[in-house]
Parts: sequence; C-alpha cells; structure tokens
Amino acid sequence: MKIVLATPLYPPDVAEPAPYIKELAKHLADGMHEVTVVAYSYLPEKIPGVHIVVVNKRKPLLLRLMQYTWLLWRAARTADVVYAQNGASVELPAGLITLFVQCPLVIHIGDTAAHERALVHPIFRCVERFAFKRARTIVTDTPAPRPEILPFGPAPTVAQTTYQKSWEKHMSDLIKTFHYGS
Repeated sequence: MKIVLATPLYPPDVAEPAPYIKELAKHLADGMHEVTVVAYSYLPEKIPGVHIVVVNKRKPLLLRLMQYTWLLWRAARTADVVYAQNGASVELPAGLITLFVQCPLVIHIGDTAAHERALVHPIFRCVERFAFKRARTIVTDTPAPRPEILPFGPAPTVAQTTYQKSWEKHMSDLIKTFHYGS
C-alpha cells in the first residue's frame, strides 16, 4: 500500500505531531508499506525505507503553502491514501488535492492546540471544516506516549509494554481505516 503522511511538524521539531509521525512512518515502513512523508521542516531526520519530502519553514507563507500543495499533489497522485495531521497549513493543501486526485483523505486530530485554534478563529475554522468534509475518516485516537528511560533508574517495563500494545492497536485500526474507510 502507498501511504502519504502529510504533517505540519516533523523531527527535529519536538512538538506534537512530529514524534508521532516519525514513529508512524517507522511502523508503516516495517509493515512493508511504501511511505512518503510530506512535511514543513528543516534538516529532517531520516527513516530507513521512508521517502521524506520537505518544504522549508523559513519561506514566506504563500510560497510555502503553494510548494507544499504541489509536493503533496505529486506524492498523492499514485498513493492509496493520504493521512494528514490537523492544522490549517496541512488541512488546506490536503483538502485541495483530494478535489483533483482520486485518493482518500484520512485526517488525524493529533494537535489539540491547532484544533482549539480552529474552533476560535473563523478562517482556521473554515479550513478545518473544508478538510473534514473532504476526509473519508477523522481519527482521534493516538497511541500512548513513549516512556522516558532515565539513566541509573529502573527500566519502565510496564510503561514500555503499554506503549508497544497501544501502537499495535493503533496500527491495526489505521490499516483497517485505510482499507475499508471506517
């Protein structure tokens, strides 16, 4: 399956959804899927088996949005699904490209700050509603956060097990959504 992950943040950024997208791309690539990440980033972290396409965050806003939309369209033309993180800078291009590409859009609400901003700001609210209407499914589930491993401390085995199980369930649910749309 060819999967495009569209995200406003990607490591080395540390704010959500950056670590989530990196971990998701690893899991999908391990599952023998062809994964492309389209992100706003600068010096992105590489993942074996994952194609990463970036738009420099330092460009002017309009130029950045146009370039992102173009790159997302190029990646989505041959994709089986586009999985987009919420946030106006991704929702607008993702909604637009699905008007022209026969590829389903799945939106993940992983950035609660962006979602709350859309509830208050009329322009962001319109962009979010447009993207939600174009989406086949909206996913709100996010796996447990990676446990912190401290030096000289006991290994957080219970937290690691919970983390791994939450990712297994999340991946199973996502693959079903990608294939069947629910």
